[in-house]
Amino acid sequence: LKHCGYYAMRAVRIEKFYAFWGQDLDSHTTPMECGRGFRCKMKSDIPFIGREALQEQLDEGIKKMFVMLLMDPIDHSIDLDPWPWGGEPIYRNGKFCGTVTTASYGFSIKKQICLGFIKDFDEDGNTKNIGPEFIKNAEFEVNIGGTLYPAQCRLTPPVLPKKVMLEGPGDFQSHRHNLY
Repeated sequence: LKHCGYYAMRAVRIEKFYAFWGQDLDSHTTPMECGRGFRCKMKSDIPFIGREALQEQLDEGIKKMFVMLLMDPIDHSIDLDPWPWGGEPIYRNGKFCGTVTTASYGFSIKKQICLGFIKDFDEDGNTKNIGPEFIKNAEFEVNIGGTLYPAQCRLTPPVLPKKVMLEGPGDFQSHRHNLY
């Protein structure tokens, strides 16, 4: 058993694309906007507060979408470049489309990860409906300290390794066989 610390828990949840209440999500975010619509019982007859509003979003579409942005480790050096922390602007094809809510270094995939919301703005600055097709065939960048860094935009977490050796293969020994 080792101390892992608060920021280790933060890094692990961001790698798994788990949203955090108060930083990623707030009372103005719906399950449909943050990709958690499957948690609502929309196909059942069970009534709940907000059901009509969620059904409206299912029927008409959403105006913002929660995404994961994986920073390219070649273009963004963890040793030389500033790290994202939250609040950084997100650009799609050179046009502002959202803001990073939280970020962390992903130890198992060895790159910076940003979570945030993106929107599709028209010429007048009004938001349009958005869907998964908005991120396909688009180039995303995150502005960190005035520099635009390329990022891969995702709606699902990357496949993570089953076990990560942070201290080297010789440092880990299973003691399970001693229990029986």
